[in-house]
Amino acid sequence: MSRRNVADYLVRFGENELIISSEVYKNELSGKMSAEAYYKTLERMCAKGELDKIAKGIYYKPKKTKYGVIPPSDQDIVDTFINNNQGTVVGYSIYNELGLTTQVPKKIEVLTSRLAGQTKTIRDVSVKYVDLLFTNRNVTMVQAMDVIENYYKIQDKDYCALIRFFDTFSSQYDEVTFEYVHSKMHYHKSSIAFLSEILCYYGVTNHLDKYLSTLSNYKHPRMEEIYESAQAHG
Repeated sequence: MSRRNVADYLVRFGENELIISSEVYKNELSGKMSAEAYYKTLERMCAKGELDKIAKGIYYKPKKTKYGVIPPSDQDIVDTFINNNQGTVVGYSIYNELGLTTQVPKKIEVLTSRLAGQTKTIRDVSVKYVDLLFTNRNVTMVQAMDVIENYYKIQDKDYCALIRFFDTFSSQYDEVTFEYVHSKMHYHKSSIAFLSEILCYYGVTNHLDKYLSTLSNYKHPRMEEIYESAQAHG
């Protein structure tokens, strides 16, 4: 397969759409040319300005305008890894979107089922592979557990918003979903104890005790304390 053939295949990618080279080779071109020839072709295309590299193993077709080349935005990068139920954003981006804090993220954190076994930083986007099916239910659980796991690290918390968030999440809680997500994410026991605290406060039946030891005193917030903080800041 020639350079022209590779270029013809990459026509399906739009400008600034990220091209994960290993994924393309494995799924489409491995039976047609050697890996060495394939990657040399990509490098030659970069030299000619037909492609550009944004991170190791990740390329894009430059968007050329009369003002020059416009590189992919952070949102373009995020979309590559979360579209079509392939991932989700976590961290301060979600905390801010949910109104739990006014802090603006310095870096966007993404979990994805793409990039098997890899973690990459692409400009201001941190991408981490998780072997997880990102259904709507699972994404809701992942985001809620991210809030719970990082509760003490979240700055400028809006306690009233947190209470509303925990209330809504508890009403939708599904233990089968938690067990599946936990099997992939491996949450700390203190986070599971905090989740149990939240669910019990709202009267939601759960069996999270099986993950915890009766001999341990796990450090986690108490809902009464969160309500007191909400009243103090409200």
